[in-house]
Amino acid sequence: MDKQELLTQLYDSILDTEPEAAAAAAQAAIDAGVDAMEAIEVASEAIAEIGDMFEAGEIFLPSLMLAGEAMKQSMAILSRHLHSGQATQTKAKVVIGAVSGDIHDIGKNLVATMLSVHGYDVIDVGVNVPPMEVIDVALREKARFIALSALMTTSMPYQQDVLNLLTETGARNRFFVIVGGGPVTSDYARRIGADGWGNSAVSAVRLCDRLLQSQETPPVSATFVQE
Repeated sequence: MDKQELLTQLYDSILDTEPEAAAAAAQAAIDAGVDAMEAIEVASEAIAEIGDMFEAGEIFLPSLMLAGEAMKQSMAILSRHLHSGQATQTKAKVVIGAVSGDIHDIGKNLVATMLSVHGYDVIDVGVNVPPMEVIDVALREKARFIALSALMTTSMPYQQDVLNLLTETGARNRFFVIVGGGPVTSDYARRIGADGWGNSAVSAVRLCDRLLQSQETPPVSATFVQE
């Protein structure tokens, strides 16, 4: 196959949500001498189209998760073959976790994957994480974002606890704090003073992009909402 056919194969394997095929296509492209950065750009276009399809209701959560895994596996191969000075620039560092009392990780994991494949350096602290532990990790890692997931109404108050502790410790202006999860609404995000709210993994990526591109510093003047 020529270069264009190999890149099309990579694009299609991500669009078809096939992780093993995506990894194989990435390796085939490298073996044929295709520039790794060019292949990464094609893969990025594919995952962007997946995001658009998800938001349009053309695909659903399982497909989004598989596409994210396909992107992740292809990136693991392609990133090893970037030349010196060619490495993709990390947008920002994100600490993500499910707050105290919440042991659900599927949504959090998907957000972490989507952020990662879109250029964010993601530190996943897991589930049922105490508020101060989230802050300690964010401070230690010099993160720009704290992303808090809550899939139960009983765990939602712990999102506010993180924000309160940040204020009490004088660290509120260090991080954009974004919140999400099934029962978490944009009104709730505004009420607790979060910097942003999104209703899906795709919206989380766009939310972080918007916050980075804004002229605002945390805490923002009005909560950013991304649907």
